Amino acid sequence: MREKILEATAAMLVEHGTQASMSKIAKQAGVATGSLYNHFENKDVLIRAVYEEIGAIVERALVAGDDPSQPARVRLKAYIDRQIDFVWYNPNHADLYEYLSNAPLLPRGEVLDSFNRTSDFIAGLLHQLQDEGWVITGDVGVIAGFIGGGVRNTLKWQRSLGVTLTDEMRDLVHRLCLHGVRPGHQQESEAA
Repeated sequence: MREKILEATAAMLVEHGTQASMSKIAKQAGVATGSLYNHFENKDVLIRAVYEEIGAIVERALVAGDDPSQPARVRLKAYIDRQIDFVWYNPNHADLYEYLSNAPLLPRGEVLDSFNRTSDFIAGLLHQLQDEGWVITGDVGVIAGFIGGGVRNTLKWQRSLGVTLTDEMRDLVHRLCLHGVRPGHQQESEAA
């Protein structure tokens, strides 16, 4: 029942923001409003639980498949592939993640805490790649945001146009992400 409530809350938050009442959430979940309060004492607790849940989903999607025995550049490429898969094949979760991170319903620190394991993972990987000279220097949070935002935004619009994810599109998105973070391209843009 808890999962049902969290799914219903996620859908209602994306659709109505914080205006989604507990009774509307209960109706969406197909449970009595009293049952909702048996699991979550109030809407703030429920919203926090949704953040925790999407944080865990994002971590499983983007980090769980990592193979630390591989070179860092191979791990980054695999991370980008997992980003593509997450956004394309899990549109509801991708939309919820985007909504909750772009229109935070909690204080910014709490929002960041929900996604810190994924953020720490990609930050560590990007720092390693910077040390190896494989990724441009700069704030790894900005670089990670560029990769994730680029994948999410691009694929969201392609899906809305009714486009099918082909191997060619996947490869293009992948190459664009890498092109944007590789050092040689930084020097080219600085020279312009």
